[in-house]
Amino acid sequence: MRRDMTAAFVAASTPELLEPNVYRTRFHADWYQGRGAYGGVVAGTALRALEHTLADAARPVRSFTMHFCSPAVEGEARVLTRLERAGKLVTHATVRVENDAGVVAVGSATFGASRGGALEYLDLTPPKVPPPLEVPATPDDVPMPDFCRHFEFRFCLGSAPYSGSDVAETGGWLRPRQPTVLDAPLLVGLMDAYPPAALSRVEGFRPAATVDFTVHFFHPLPMPGLKPDAHFLRTGRSRQAGEGYADDYQQLWTEDGVLLAQCRQLFVVMGG
Repeated sequence: MRRDMTAAFVAASTPELLEPNVYRTRFHADWYQGRGAYGGVVAGTALRALEHTLADAARPVRSFTMHFCSPAVEGEARVLTRLERAGKLVTHATVRVENDAGVVAVGSATFGASRGGALEYLDLTPPKVPPPLEVPATPDDVPMPDFCRHFEFRFCLGSAPYSGSDVAETGGWLRPRQPTVLDAPLLVGLMDAYPPAALSRVEGFRPAATVDFTVHFFHPLPMPGLKPDAHFLRTGRSRQAGEGYADDYQQLWTEDGVLLAQCRQLFVVMGG
């Protein structure tokens, strides 16, 4: 698989094919969040390997789940894929990311062809927020995880992390700093880029980490007409936390109000 060095996320999430179903990748410190690479680039790499293994553009990814088992520390890792079953319209596949210390993450995906004449409706609407260019971008000197330098954040939903808010909500406009065509692996990366909404209810710093997430995709990607420098509205809301774990329900919208995907995450929130 060719690395496109013009787009940082694409380069970081494109593994090298070694043999059928076996890929090699390398995680770098500039994509770190805490003790390893952030989940979005780990999962994006896994999904890109699955897409390459399937090699069927007529079956875009519809659902993708990733479980994070250990930090994706700097250095080489292997991505192992397996097509579990291919039916008339749907393919199920699994993926495993490993390094010399053991398993880093395991996941599964469902790829499905379009079904003509299917039921269509949308009862959701995006939250009312200012257009992206009317929201100030987060300054570079604001303390954020290392990987955040690859994205442009424009917070305009909920409250900042560690602000002690009464509502666990955070989000806003988001895009890669380098113009990049939105594909499914990048969408996964965008979903995981904002901090957990639960942290907005915390007073003072508390580390958090993703246990797992599931993304449901509502449109094949890349989407015609979607520009490489487009902004995306990423929402995040948590409604439950207990025993050190918190949920997070997220959506990703285009500037003109198209719902691209939704995600459900489980976070562990550490500290006293």
